[in-house]
Amino acid sequence: MRKVLVPVLLSIAVNFGACNFAKIVADNAPPMMDDQTLAFYRESSLKQAREAAPALLKLLDGFIISSPDNEDLMIRGAALYCGFALTLVEDEDPEYASSLYRHGYDYAIRILAHKIEGLPALLDGPVDKLSEALAGLDPDDVAPVFWAGGCLGGWMNLNLEDVEAMAEIPKVLAFIRRAAQMDDTYYYGGPHLFLGIFNGTMGKAFGGDPEASRAHFERLFKITKGKFLLGKVYFAKTYAVQTQNRALFESTLNEVLEAPQGDAPDLVMPNNAAKRKAEKLLEDVDDYFLDD
Repeated sequence: MRKVLVPVLLSIAVNFGACNFAKIVADNAPPMMDDQTLAFYRESSLKQAREAAPALLKLLDGFIISSPDNEDLMIRGAALYCGFALTLVEDEDPEYASSLYRHGYDYAIRILAHKIEGLPALLDGPVDKLSEALAGLDPDDVAPVFWAGGCLGGWMNLNLEDVEAMAEIPKVLAFIRRAAQMDDTYYYGGPHLFLGIFNGTMGKAFGGDPEASRAHFERLFKITKGKFLLGKVYFAKTYAVQTQNRALFESTLNEVLEAPQGDAPDLVMPNNAAKRKAEKLLEDVDDYFLDD
């Protein structure tokens, strides 16, 4: 009996140690993931970035499986999933981008569920109750609030023909507006980017407002000193198109194409993605403006 028991106990000890070791590795992974993310954003080849991203995301998913309550890892997961979808996927494969946005949203919500009691019920209930709960969060919690709104909003923008997606508008705005109150400079002025896109895309019947859109984009340009080129692309694609200002559309996108890469070495990949988007928009300019 003793001869049988010893190997069993050793096996249990080894397995426990392996699980514990995996969690230790995962809990020490955020700095490494920051370096990996920085390398991803500094990549000049969009093809290489597009092909490398899934492996990077799966590595991060694995760390989160090993340490499922690690908020630092989940924040990085939300940011990478949504950033990948926005910069490199949604124009070519909206269905895939939609799934990426939902994955990022799930990570953000998992974090917020630890901070807001009864969050699942709040997400399904009146939006004013959700807003009240978000108001009780500390400004240091801006990251999960922003990514919850940004990821859900990205999914919504790709599925506007879906009634379910349109029904998410109040929830998305609750997250993003609270993030703007907490820290409007977060992630290159991300709250202003989203609010600029929303107000520049949606008609007034759905809460859009062209002048509010312009104000948000101008604040974004000030925060980033105009070096986050995706902001200019979406300014042209939303505000300039909604106001039918073709000259502004073309001049803004040409600014993107003429911007030197060395101005923002940590934004090489998203800025190159912005240049590709700008080229495509200029090629299709006649599709966005009514004939004179």
